[in-house]
Amino acid sequence: MKAQGSYTMSFTNDYEIIDHTADIGIRVKGNSLNSVIKKAVLALSDLMSGQMKIDRDEEKEFKIHEDEPDIAMVRILEEVLYLFEHQKFAVSDCRVSIDNNDYIIELKGRLYNLDELKGATEIKAVTYHMLSVKKVNDNWEATVIFDI
Repeated sequence: MKAQGSYTMSFTNDYEIIDHTADIGIRVKGNSLNSVIKKAVLALSDLMSGQMKIDRDEEKEFKIHEDEPDIAMVRILEEVLYLFEHQKFAVSDCRVSIDNNDYIIELKGRLYNLDELKGATEIKAVTYHMLSVKKVNDNWEATVIFDI
């Protein structure tokens, strides 16, 4: 399913859509790497879930060890995409803890049925194209492109 028309944010307005040929991207900004990862997770969930209301009935947690923040971002978003696609778990909230190069991701959300997806964007993959996770002055900024 590809979203048509304008995009709206359910969780936060802390991301912008980046138009890209045959793809869609997001740009998020925050005061910490944790914040930027959280916003990217919620933006991805927002795109994939469309207008579906997502309660916080269930929790999932995973850990990723990665030296580079940009690679960590892709791996985290890939896991969120996997949970959405294969376990039908939609994310409504996210907590990110970083200890050295260990990223602990705690998700809240719920299981969904396919018939609940209205206005959703079908994300096929998280790409490395135009990937950027960097500190800009005292803040962080990330750009991620998704294959749709």
